[in-house]
Amino acid sequence: MPVTVSRRALLGGAAGLVCLSGCAEPAPRDLAPGPEVAVLLGAIADEERLIALYEQVTTAYSGLSSAFTDALRDHREHLEVLRRHYVPGTGGATATPTPSGTPLTPPSGASEAVPALRAAEKAAAAARVADMAGAPAGLAQLLASIGACEAGHATALGLA
Repeated sequence: MPVTVSRRALLGGAAGLVCLSGCAEPAPRDLAPGPEVAVLLGAIADEERLIALYEQVTTAYSGLSSAFTDALRDHREHLEVLRRHYVPGTGGATATPTPSGTPLTPPSGASEAVPALRAAEKAAAAARVADMAGAPAGLAQLLASIGACEAGHATALGLA
């Protein structure tokens, strides 16, 4: 007696085999962050340091605070945009920030405030240029814009 298999049974069995072979959870991979994550974290750290320096100067020398309002606002916007590009969990031990490394210490007097801020802006602008080399195109464009703004701040502070 010939064995007949219904079309439904045949398709159900084939689907079961496909599921057994392809539905298994993939083996977990160690996802290492790319070099752009360290660049992004470094830029975030630099913006945080610039904001802190501007806040220290405006707190210590309230007469100067109005001169730095626009630059401080710009740096807060830069930080916000950079943070939007960072996906939490992509950083870690292998993605260490690469901030510009220039320690940002508050000036000891009002006469030193503008030169200190100018030096910090120049260092940040140079760091963004260097960062572009290790960044994908979209991030490099963002870093270029931020670096140009920081260079503009340095120039404006030189005229002050």
